[in-house]
Amino acid sequence: MIAWVVLAALLGAAGCAGGDSAGGNSAGGSSATPERRPDERVRQAISAALAQQGHKEEASIVTRGGSRLTPLPAPFLRSWRVYQVDYRQGPHPVRLHVASGGARALLLTGEPKAFNEMTEADGTAVTDPAAATALARLYLDSTRPRGKLTYVVGSVDEIRFRPNITGEVAKRRDRVIAEYRPDIAAPAAVAKGKGFEVTAYVVRDRALERRELTVAGDGRTREKVVTLVKDLPVPYTL
Repeated sequence: MIAWVVLAALLGAAGCAGGDSAGGNSAGGSSATPERRPDERVRQAISAALAQQGHKEEASIVTRGGSRLTPLPAPFLRSWRVYQVDYRQGPHPVRLHVASGGARALLLTGEPKAFNEMTEADGTAVTDPAAATALARLYLDSTRPRGKLTYVVGSVDEIRFRPNITGEVAKRRDRVIAEYRPDIAAPAAVAKGKGFEVTAYVVRDRALERRELTVAGDGRTREKVVTLVKDLPVPYTL
């Protein structure tokens, strides 16, 4: 059997982002020297804050020449911003997510508690299902662990099964598709009490998970993880 491997450092998530995001123009590239980048002050502030918290490797990536800093859409945030940091010039491409609020910054990658710390410091207000859905999606994308291929799926067809599989492995894939096709859908919030509930489906490494999120009016997010399938025939991480 062929072993299919996805390098863990390869973004820690689905796909490679390119171009400008809806939240603003991405800055920095291999042709730009750090001192000439228009977002250099933001980079330096984020880097200094991360280094002070002990995240020295991540701090260096933020200011490294050739890294890309992309602001992500987050209309529910008042003063803070969330950035995706990509560095692809080394042997192993890296993707991080950080939050910035003036002189403060937080590493979000693999740190769900930091996301709630950000919304508290920001004074976030979530007033409708659309905002709750957007916040939940950003929470899932920005706090996913580094080192494991992790991505949200909006349908069973978005699960990245290994190509050209046959025999019992193909039958197992087909059983997963048949069983979960009626259930898997894109995240969508529904109002409950003073907050919202959001159900999302996530592939993390080789597992299919259902994430049940509770989003409070102040943006505080709690998450319950239910593993549906432990051994999807998908590329795995090292």
